[in-house]
Amino acid sequence: MTPATTATLSPRRASGKSPENRAAATNRAELRAALALPLRVHREPLGTLLADAGSLSDTGVNRALALQEASPDERLGDLLLSSGEIGEDDLYRALADQMGVLYVRLGDFDADPAALAALAPEHARAHRLLPLMFERGRLIVATDDPSDSAALNALKFSTQYPVEAVLASPEDLDVAIATRYPAIGSETLDLKVDHAPAAPPIERLALDKPIVRLLNNLLIDAVRRRASDVHLRAREHKAEVLYRIDGSLVAVGEFKRTVLPSVVARIKVLAGMNVAEHRVPLDGAIHFKAARGSVDMRVSSIPTIYGENVVIRILDPSAGLRRLSDVGFTAGDEKRMRSLIDRNQGLVLVTGPTGSGKTTTLYAALQELNNGEFHIVTVEDPVEYRLDGVVQIQVQPGIDFTFGKALRHILRHDPDIILLGEIRDAETAKIAVESALTGHLVLSTLHTNSAAQAVTRLIEIGIPPYLVNATLAGVLAQRLVRRNCDRCKAVETVSVEVRATLGVAPSEQFYCGKGCDECSGTGYRGRIAVYELLELSPAIRLLVRSGEPHERIEAQAVKEGMVRLTAQALELARTGVISLTEVFRARLE
Repeated sequence: MTPATTATLSPRRASGKSPENRAAATNRAELRAALALPLRVHREPLGTLLADAGSLSDTGVNRALALQEASPDERLGDLLLSSGEIGEDDLYRALADQMGVLYVRLGDFDADPAALAALAPEHARAHRLLPLMFERGRLIVATDDPSDSAALNALKFSTQYPVEAVLASPEDLDVAIATRYPAIGSETLDLKVDHAPAAPPIERLALDKPIVRLLNNLLIDAVRRRASDVHLRAREHKAEVLYRIDGSLVAVGEFKRTVLPSVVARIKVLAGMNVAEHRVPLDGAIHFKAARGSVDMRVSSIPTIYGENVVIRILDPSAGLRRLSDVGFTAGDEKRMRSLIDRNQGLVLVTGPTGSGKTTTLYAALQELNNGEFHIVTVEDPVEYRLDGVVQIQVQPGIDFTFGKALRHILRHDPDIILLGEIRDAETAKIAVESALTGHLVLSTLHTNSAAQAVTRLIEIGIPPYLVNATLAGVLAQRLVRRNCDRCKAVETVSVEVRATLGVAPSEQFYCGKGCDECSGTGYRGRIAVYELLELSPAIRLLVRSGEPHERIEAQAVKEGMVRLTAQALELARTGVISLTEVFRARLE
């Protein structure tokens, strides 16, 4: 293809009326067909275009105009979106008509690799441009601002192709650029460290602009892609970067191992860790400002034979804090859970292995209770999310400020509700039970597999059965399972062994995600809790008093209506929300 000498730097204009309510192009074939049709600029106001397309009623226009009059600095389109009057597609179709350009959705768009290669990744990120395809000698590029002639001119100059802009939503564009141009490409990481002077100060390397830019891009990219953790792994000849997204580790890039020390040093500088210490594990924290607000990050480094590995836990309040209605309860179980936490005293436990969402559920309960009527105090290690109006305390084992010591002292501060991060030992369990017995609602976590096992576990660590009966109100046992990505969901192939283990007939059909750009190739998009909720009824309290094993307690709870975790997960699979493989992975034996 021979580069042309002229550039199309503004939206195409043609005579004739543009098709109304033009659908978004979602792939190259659709975009190519749309490019062959005439377009013109619609000069009508945005509200008129939306009304003409049937996306907005006259009443909706009047409501939006009234809102805009009250907030003159806000754009009409943003007001319409935030008020729920229109959807994103409605808005961007109308904006595209108003500007005389085409509108594209980038989630599964099959961008031409040759077009992507025409633009340097740092240019794409800096100017928010995504090349999609070549068409009749032109480079077609997605942008959220087709009127940005400076950016389009720069692209024309760098590629020597005429450029035509198509409109994409900012959110779509952010995800697409992060996916097609990962934040850690070789052009950012080739620092020529191999040829640096002998033993350069690691602090100086940590402040080098390429390293600063690399880490900033990496953290921004991880937050945008909803990662819960960032892993930097040292290998013999390279370093790997992985994100944990919806519970799955996703490889996103790699770079020379010689670069790793300066990257780790930069992380340590930000996290307040000892930059000169490489021999022992270290912990720290980063407070990071992202586009949608502040994000807290917990950092842990550990020495390995090839260098230091680092894991960064991302604690994003906008993603992590939920209400009880968002956890995934059925209507009946949500009502039962609310009844448990509405008590003025007692012990409510959430149990499960590490990474099962226990803290998220406890915070969801606190969100419901944090209405200004109660004095709420938490004792945690560490404090994961900050809640306004809640007194949050972080234990410090290094100075012997333990859960037990913290609990003894906070009881003198007249709390109504206590959240205890974890019951770890007999001392903590004893104080938690005493607190529940003396007029406090205590919420805490315990490491057991099932709800019934939590009851007997309290007895095993030294709590007498009569105190368990007097204080324990209920136990929620849960796991997090990955939701199927709706964009790439397809029929799941299930082995005979899995069907037999779960008691599923050969004729039953299930679904799983196959992997697409929307879900970073994992097949999953978000997670949901599967659970079993046990309330201590009079019959169960009799079994506890008699010292019966957890199997008897569980059988009685099921008899009284408790749905076991595995059965609840299986129902989700039958509705297509999760795969049968996820049920098999999360099942309780």
